[in-house]
Amino acid sequence: MPDLSRRHLLGMAAAAATAAVLPARPAAASTLPPVPMPPVPLPDLPVDSPLPVGPGAPWGAYQSEIYVAGMSTGTTPIFTTNLAALEQVAAEALPDEARRHLLTWAGGAAAVRANRRALDAWRLVPRMFVDRSARDLGVTVLGASMPAPVVLGPVGGQALVHPAAEVASARAAAGLGLTCTHSSLASRSLEEVAVAAPGAPRWFGLDRPDADGPDPLLLARARAAGCTHLLVSAPSGWDAVEATRRAWDGPLVLGGVQTVADARGATRRGVDGVVVSNERGRRGQGVGGTIDALPRIADAVGGRTTVLFGAGVRTGTDVYRALALGAAAVLVGRPYVHGLALAGEDGVRHMLRTLLAELEITLTIAGDGGPQDLGPDALLRDR
Repeated sequence: MPDLSRRHLLGMAAAAATAAVLPARPAAASTLPPVPMPPVPLPDLPVDSPLPVGPGAPWGAYQSEIYVAGMSTGTTPIFTTNLAALEQVAAEALPDEARRHLLTWAGGAAAVRANRRALDAWRLVPRMFVDRSARDLGVTVLGASMPAPVVLGPVGGQALVHPAAEVASARAAAGLGLTCTHSSLASRSLEEVAVAAPGAPRWFGLDRPDADGPDPLLLARARAAGCTHLLVSAPSGWDAVEATRRAWDGPLVLGGVQTVADARGATRRGVDGVVVSNERGRRGQGVGGTIDALPRIADAVGGRTTVLFGAGVRTGTDVYRALALGAAAVLVGRPYVHGLALAGEDGVRHMLRTLLAELEITLTIAGDGGPQDLGPDALLRDR
């Protein structure tokens, strides 16, 4: 290795080691004890280290943090940083009931495979002769400022995979400033999660309301718990969407949208955002990859309705693909629950930091400064 490269690498490594590990959220009022966060031994470093990591640092610096921990103390990540392999790793640790819930009941294998093939077919087209030194992952989605274009989607029954359940997921998201969506089918109550992660950005995920609309008391509880946006999974008909729109006075997001006709129908009924997704894979055999519907829907309603994506995202490169094809942000579901299954709150945090590090590194390689720079020309589709 040339001396210049060696000095540069060592400089980055030394600076990365200055970070403090993210602290656990206080949980005095919660029924669950906080997850202990052991201190990381640090070497003596110059005060003006150029590459901080940890809270407030570039997301991509997590790579350096892991590297330095391994070099200096022999510490390895709590589980794989290969997010494409995370589901298989988690499956080996999940109890049978949780495995059925996440891998069988919550989506058909055919839809999962179709989503994966479709995502992989979109290849990056790196830009050259551009400044790669500055990046900003921050976005504003439906009036909410976010540090990165990633939202934790609603996943019910998280106690099946870990006793801390939604409390651990919410704490991990809150520590990173990310929005977490509380499912109406959650194992833990809205109030318990709100106490465990006070002041954290939070949405409420309502599962399939009927034509009479949602329970007003449930919506009032969601509001009181700090939920600012309502994410509705695809109901049986438009009457339910219209009733929900009348019942909720904040931003309303409709999931399970895969066609331009449905996206336009949602827009006409006052829905503020749509999630291009195949609703946990429950669409039977012969389904196509959902990412292929994204650019058509974004072109049709993107100027009037916020378009999100939430189908099969597993890696930072997947997030990049969705942003390039018109999504304002991406919802992740199973991957963070896999992290929860493997290591509780620490596992969710590790998974999310790995995902965002991959996204920032992908942006750097592609020559983009942030989500605002992305468009369809950033990708080339395999034939």
